[in-house]
Amino acid sequence: MAEPELLHGEGVTLVPVPAGASLDDLDQLTGGRTPGRGWPHADTSAGLAFVAAGGWTWLIVDAEAAVVGECGTKAPPWAGQVEIGYGLAAASRGRGLGTRAVRTLIAWLASQPDVDQIVAHVAQDNVASRRLLERLAFAIARVEGSEIVYVRDLTGEPAPGAGKVHLSEDD
Repeated sequence: MAEPELLHGEGVTLVPVPAGASLDDLDQLTGGRTPGRGWPHADTSAGLAFVAAGGWTWLIVDAEAAVVGECGTKAPPWAGQVEIGYGLAAASRGRGLGTRAVRTLIAWLASQPDVDQIVAHVAQDNVASRRLLERLAFAIARVEGSEIVYVRDLTGEPAPGAGKVHLSEDD
């Protein structure tokens, strides 16, 4: 399994989070970068926990060099599949930063030989996150309770069941 590296995207930088990093020492966690308004947010601890589960986590750093969120994989790849998660501080949402961060993450995952498919679970009522994934060529694979499971296949093959789920007239 590859080690996460510093990733640069359009107007965004993803900074790898080392194993053992925590919110207890923000300066060490951020590498001295300034926390953006509203970061850390309510889901930051969950994002940092990806590393403890064997996944990869990056801090999302905006064009002003402020840490505004985190993204990564929830566990190591298994059978070619990896699940991602991401979160931004509220003040940084709605400007395309999440899309650019996840696009940068996808590009790195696509370069990993043990990743063929990316999965994301999203609450049905989280319209912004659903639209983000749809912009980045994820397809609905299935609905599990109150969550929609999105899949992006990196091999060029359609995901099993992709596009066959109809949620409601409003979706």
